[in-house]
Amino acid sequence: MTFPTPPAGAARRRLWGRALPAGLLGAAALVFSACDEAVAPAGKSAAVNIRVYLDRDNSGSFTAADSGLTGVALTLTPTDAATAPYSATSGANGVAAFADVTPGAYTLAVPTTAPAGAVLATAAVPRVVVSALGDVRADDVRYGWLPGTISGRIFRDDDGNGSFSAGDTPGDGMYAVLRRGTVLVDSVLADAQGAFTFRFLTPGSYSVGLENPGTISYADGATRTVTVAAGATASVNGVFTGALIVTIADARARAVGATVAVVGNLTVRPGRFTSGTNGVNSEIWVQDATGGIAAFSVLTADSAQYRLGDRIEITGARSVFSAQSQITISRARNLGAGTAVVPAAQSAAQAKALTRDGQLVRVPNLTVVNIPTGTGAAFTVLGVDAAGDTLELRIAGTGTGLSRASFTLGARYNVTGILTRFNAVAQLKIRETTDVEVGVPLTPIGTVRTSGTNNTTYTISGRVSVSPGAFTSGTNNVNSEIWVQDATGGIAVFSVLTADSATFPVGALVEATGVRGLFSGQLQLGTPTVVRTGAVAPITPIVVTGAQAAARTSEGLLVQMAGFRVTSVATGTATAFTVTGTVDGIELQVRVGGPLRGLSRTNFVVGSTYTVTGVLTQFNGTAQIKPRSAADVTP
Repeated sequence: MTFPTPPAGAARRRLWGRALPAGLLGAAALVFSACDEAVAPAGKSAAVNIRVYLDRDNSGSFTAADSGLTGVALTLTPTDAATAPYSATSGANGVAAFADVTPGAYTLAVPTTAPAGAVLATAAVPRVVVSALGDVRADDVRYGWLPGTISGRIFRDDDGNGSFSAGDTPGDGMYAVLRRGTVLVDSVLADAQGAFTFRFLTPGSYSVGLENPGTISYADGATRTVTVAAGATASVNGVFTGALIVTIADARARAVGATVAVVGNLTVRPGRFTSGTNGVNSEIWVQDATGGIAAFSVLTADSAQYRLGDRIEITGARSVFSAQSQITISRARNLGAGTAVVPAAQSAAQAKALTRDGQLVRVPNLTVVNIPTGTGAAFTVLGVDAAGDTLELRIAGTGTGLSRASFTLGARYNVTGILTRFNAVAQLKIRETTDVEVGVPLTPIGTVRTSGTNNTTYTISGRVSVSPGAFTSGTNNVNSEIWVQDATGGIAVFSVLTADSATFPVGALVEATGVRGLFSGQLQLGTPTVVRTGAVAPITPIVVTGAQAAARTSEGLLVQMAGFRVTSVATGTATAFTVTGTVDGIELQVRVGGPLRGLSRTNFVVGSTYTVTGVLTQFNGTAQIKPRSAADVTP
């Protein structure tokens, strides 16, 4: 509609300031009446379809796997209360159809009771909106299953009562794997008591697979079929026989290809003995009280996750590589910090006998007699010890930090490494640069005694004056204090295995390396390595008087003293005891150091006189003669 253009200036003012004629006023009224907005139409009604269903696969929407719920009564109630409610009941497909629903906002009343085993998974009071154009916004009514649970325990029924109890062996750290058909659902580790749980499971049929390291058998098989009901817990236990973990000695004895599981302390970290492109894989070694074994392989990049002494659980197939016993790893777990393994002292001859095959050993004073030529990072050095026995030293690659320049022909070294073999030949596989120490030169025993410094390592050469078995200590007398003397003096060496008495008889020539120290005033070399280097030759004891014995002028040497008159014998039942007596009026002590050589309190009678042979030493400044056997005490 077009309005007339108002006149300009005064004419404009006169025109708009005058009253309009009656005819013109009526026309204006008609114009403004035509501009009023019309009343909105009632709108378009629509069909509202709402599905009521059980979400069996927990997908959050209706799928072919789900079930429509039949016969569910639903009510649509308008929010303005001006329209009557609509009612409908779901049909065979779960759909409730509301016909000719007028535009507006509605609430949907759903049943207060959910189907058995299910819970309402949508809004408790859903809203439905029908627009004036007949568009519908409405959500389905979805019920979800109450989740189910599978719980169980892996254990060995050691007490035979049919259930897990304090005396049983739990399957700590073993895997339980849950599948639905062929689909992997979850996997968990059993806890320290062998228990495991799978939660929030859709009801249905599952299979539970229990880990088997190959060293055990499950009474009902390693895989079980389990049916999970809504809101319920299904139970599945794995009762096994056999041993989860075997000793390393047992694992080494198993047939090649047999599955074994061991736990040991780490003796070789990743990154030392490597293989593959750029050394991506590593051979590690573990050791328990029964032996040691290689395990191959772990990622070299994981070296920061391992420390020497860590407790490592290894499961895999027993295998052999060039006669070296090892486990091909299927699973390795670091159980946490443990105690670093102390290398066992060995001579070259003992190492070549391979009685400690797979273990960490230390061979002292090997003289290098051959260094191979070439540029390969892996090479073999040949050493010989004081007894003339040779031993191969294997440098396995750049991961050790060692090269040919690390060794000098003719130099002596103390070498630590893993004792293993390459086919039939014993080898000491050196782990790193700190495993190779420059050997300690020979020092006269007299110099060690008079000029030596405590807590300093010395190597001596001499003959055994007191062999293992005379002066013993430890559970079942497993350890022994021996004595070694040369032309300059004698000294105690502690400890040597009592079982080595045949290796170190009296008169045998040996080399001993140890740390100088004192025990109740007695000078000795501690934590020793002793190597036999020659044949047996007799040792003649030095004859001393009572005054010389009391002055300890031949301390450390084998002596013989006559005229020892017994004045008292210590009472008690201990196998080590002290006898007091006099020689030429000077009070002296005879010390019996253990039970294994036939000496007891009955060998000494108060008032009787004896000739005593033994090593001259002291106890906190008091002279003592320590006889070696009953033969050293004669009337």
